[in-house]
Amino acid sequence: MNAVLSTAPLRNWLLKRPDWLERETVVGLVFSFKTFAASLLALFIAFWAALDDPRWAVLTVFVVSQPDSGLVVAKSFYRMLGTVAGVLVSIALVFAFAQYGELFLASLAAWIAFCCFAARTARNFASYGFQLAGYTVAIVGLPAALEPSGAYPLIVARFTEISLGIACAALVSRLVFVRELRPKVVALVHDLTRRADHFAALAIDPAADRECIADERAQLTKDFVAVEEMQQSAFFESADARLRYNAQRELRDAAVELCAVAEGATARRVGPVPHPATTRLRGLICDANDTPAGNGAVVSTLVRAADDQAVARARARLRQSVTAFERGEDLPEPDAADVFWPDPVGAALSAIRAVLAIAITSAFWFATAWPNGPTAVVVAAIVCTLFATMQQPDKIALACAATVLVAAAPVFVTQFYFIPVAVDFLSLAVALAPLLLTSGYILAQPGIGPLGMLSAVYFTYASSINNVMSYDAVAFFNSSFAVLVGIGVGGLLFAAFFPDTQVSASRRFRRQILFHLSRLAGARRPDVRGYERALCEQLWTMLARLKDQPAAAQGCLARAVAGLSAGQAIGRLRAANDAGTLTPAIATKGSGLLDQLSRILLHPSPAKFVKAAWAARALRRDALAAARVTNKTEEIEALGDVLVGAETLRSDLMRARVLMQEDRNVLRN
Repeated sequence: MNAVLSTAPLRNWLLKRPDWLERETVVGLVFSFKTFAASLLALFIAFWAALDDPRWAVLTVFVVSQPDSGLVVAKSFYRMLGTVAGVLVSIALVFAFAQYGELFLASLAAWIAFCCFAARTARNFASYGFQLAGYTVAIVGLPAALEPSGAYPLIVARFTEISLGIACAALVSRLVFVRELRPKVVALVHDLTRRADHFAALAIDPAADRECIADERAQLTKDFVAVEEMQQSAFFESADARLRYNAQRELRDAAVELCAVAEGATARRVGPVPHPATTRLRGLICDANDTPAGNGAVVSTLVRAADDQAVARARARLRQSVTAFERGEDLPEPDAADVFWPDPVGAALSAIRAVLAIAITSAFWFATAWPNGPTAVVVAAIVCTLFATMQQPDKIALACAATVLVAAAPVFVTQFYFIPVAVDFLSLAVALAPLLLTSGYILAQPGIGPLGMLSAVYFTYASSINNVMSYDAVAFFNSSFAVLVGIGVGGLLFAAFFPDTQVSASRRFRRQILFHLSRLAGARRPDVRGYERALCEQLWTMLARLKDQPAAAQGCLARAVAGLSAGQAIGRLRAANDAGTLTPAIATKGSGLLDQLSRILLHPSPAKFVKAAWAARALRRDALAAARVTNKTEEIEALGDVLVGAETLRSDLMRARVLMQEDRNVLRN
């Protein structure tokens, strides 16, 4: 036993990864060599198996490769699903419409439009799967439709080559210098919980610096989305990661709940405590004078006490979740849907852009009888599909076009000067090494990674690597020009056709809050926790988009805080009504207020907000009067919830009225 204990530290030391392996430069170099090795493995197998077009295997390796192994496995899994779906649709379209060129292109555009719409209404790798299902049809189906007699073998060949690239990338990523996401997820979850607890303490402290609270709020929302994305990827790494997935999710949700409760308390915590604290609700109400000043003090005290209790409960849940996470246990979680707020307007615009891109490039192809026209159509479809879910897609398209222009020279040199001197596979690997290793290193760098992937994809596509090479400079320049045309058409559509600007994104974010708040108010069993999680996720997306516009970002934060606070008030009112202890008159007024609010939020205006705020004030007054004349403990508690919920809604509606008036003044100016 002692011998085992004595050798454990030695074994741990031997298995420990050196710190220098985590340096950014070393990580980039290791990833570059891993990706290059995976691409060579895919190319060698494709040559050995005499596949039709080996370049697609190499291209796929660079498309799915990521520095973290879990990301590669997750991306490969959804890429395979999207590829299978795209191949099946390609078979259907080719065998149904290959004889009718215009009808085939129309069907292709319709399918890609559907996938663009679905990609904008999904998230994470599910969105990526829809993108793959869309442009795989363009990659596989269009060449097959041009040669209907050999369509089926060509489709099978493309599927085999793409599957080979996916398998090689996943294999090398999981066997060589593995970088797992799970330790990062665990560290980020712990940091998120500590930051959430610190933020809650700052939020309810009247002396806290408001700028410090704003910084903490922005970092919290960023960490929340980062944890969500990493958890989805780490799920594919190992059995241990899957076993700890629920515990991590519960802990993250507890942190989000604490932040949401603290946000609501912060919005209402102004000035000192207006009334001495008391533990008995009945005594607090009856001891106060039945005057506007006395009733106002009672309401303010009850609201503050309710906020303190909510923060304390959320903190207790967070501590319980941390304990369960450390022990590897799962807590019983109440039913709460994993809510995601899609953007149907943005999704519809993305679908229309894809249709227009295919129509424009196809018209140019038909009008000029350009041999490389199909390449332009495919690239335009890929650009409109991939960039639809990214921020500032017009600038990304411009960067991609610049990357193709810059990479054209090294790609030309590699294809026409390095590859021709290769006499075997080893010398071919040496010829490919400078360009592919550089592309792999760029791919590992945050922010510019897609440009490295594009340079590798551009090279493998333009060079047409095969067992028997052909060196045609005219074909090379034609292919490069077709790639630029496809990128240019997509970029122009993103910039000119209802561009997705920061202002329009902020406006849609505000509409999303109002719409989902309306649904929450109209629901008989509102899922407040799911609403809070979805709102926090959308908030971080907006903060990332508006990072260069502090004023607009602050406006989105203010609206999100009001939305969180109103959601909690709606949940409190609905819970009090469902308790069954209220008098029919109060219960009817509470339900009527929520129904009225649900209708108003669908077609809001400052005047309607004021009207609803007065209705909330009347409900608060009636609840306070009813509490003075009843002796039932359960009814008093329920009336206290009604009173707090009504007052919270009143203040939120008045704040929303001010925010909406500010928006209208900005539009006028």
